[in-house]
Amino acid sequence: MAKVDAQIAGSIDVLIDYKKGLLTQAQAVDRFRKLTGLNIDVATSFLKGMNRDNIISLQAKRNIHANKQEETDDREG
Repeated sequence: MAKVDAQIAGSIDVLIDYKKGLLTQAQAVDRFRKLTGLNIDVATSFLKGMNRDNIISLQAKRNIHANKQEETDDREG
């Protein structure tokens, strides 16, 4: 069985937690930097390039709300 490096596994966990929205950018940068030895600028650039799963576009949310409002306005009562 392959030997797992604790620092690599920890780094991956930080990236996953950040992507899921469980860590703020500041928390993730700090932990990622400490685990990898990267400087703060490189760690920040790396994380900023990632997409996050918990980000909701306010414009998209407004459009959904507007569409629902139009559906209820069209109903005959």
